[in-house]
Amino acid sequence: MSGPTLTDAERDVSQRLSRGFAWPTVLLLVALIVIGVAVIAAWEAGSMPLLLGMFINSFVGYGLYTVVHDAVHKSISGRDAKYSRWDTICGTIAGQLILTNFAGHRSSHLRHHAHTNTDRDPDLGAKGPLAALPIKWLISNVVLLLVALPGGIHLANALMRRLGGERASEGGDSSLLAAQRWAVRVGVVAALISIPFGAVVPVVVLWIIPARLTFLYLAIFFAWLPHFPYEHTDRFRNTRITLFPGSTWVLLQQDRHLIHHLYPSIPWYRYRAAHRALAPLLTERGAVVAGPSSDP
Repeated sequence: MSGPTLTDAERDVSQRLSRGFAWPTVLLLVALIVIGVAVIAAWEAGSMPLLLGMFINSFVGYGLYTVVHDAVHKSISGRDAKYSRWDTICGTIAGQLILTNFAGHRSSHLRHHAHTNTDRDPDLGAKGPLAALPIKWLISNVVLLLVALPGGIHLANALMRRLGGERASEGGDSSLLAAQRWAVRVGVVAALISIPFGAVVPVVVLWIIPARLTFLYLAIFFAWLPHFPYEHTDRFRNTRITLFPGSTWVLLQQDRHLIHHLYPSIPWYRYRAAHRALAPLLTERGAVVAGPSSDP
């Protein structure tokens, strides 16, 4: 399927800002791993409360997903075949650290881009009131735990039917959940192995729980907020820009998620530059730019 037809201005900005190996993304991955390990060491030394460490590592997880997300779109390599292995390497490492399968997520996420806000969008489960997202997130945790068990996909599908929802997976070993089960099983096995070594607390509270909290943040800031109210399929309106004080730094520029949907090859740290360059075009095409800091 061919991509959308870009104007000359769009093509120029997209090509210019997509160019080159994304060293900042690789450095982000390294820095986040260091922070995560430092949090565990600080708790072990008694200088950091357990709950504080849990929340810090959950925000680390959000940053790790940024690496996964750019790796999915080959933005780390700059879509240069010479460096393509770095997309897989970084995406796989960051994905496993948040207990998600990189290859399976890549398949799902690219379907989201191809069918944004339609019935074929795998992220459509986030549609609805914001208050419902924590409940959906809790259910997703139960589903993933079931999926990690032998025959778990059938159990997860039975649970979803009882709750009146869609099937938990599309069935077959090629489904997202069939791939995801192995990433979840790594976490389960790590927790079990840690018990006799007295390390179950840092494994569960400083890794597994933060990894799952990450997906609550993603449900809000990657799925719900950028695509609300899920009514449009036009490429300039199926996603939005939502700015608030500090949003560029807190969300690692995903406050400009529309830029990503329009030009997926641009790495996360250049979204603001693309917004500035194309602000008149976005206004002309009726793009939604909301929030108290809407001036790019």
